[in-house]
Amino acid sequence: MRGNDHKNKFLLTNREREVFELLVQDKTTRDIAQQLFISEKTVRNHISKLIGFETQ
Repeated sequence: MRGNDHKNKFLLTNREREVFELLVQDKTTRDIAQQLFISEKTVRNHISKLIGFETQ
């Protein structure tokens, strides 16, 4: 893997970063969804992607 490709693989989107920051503040999925004006399913999708970074 080229250096730049490897670096980009681990970058979070702005929204993923927002979800992560709220998660570490011990917010629930519902709290995060309401605060960011997105569905709870979208929050769960972002969390799944965040968790997936550990296994890549």
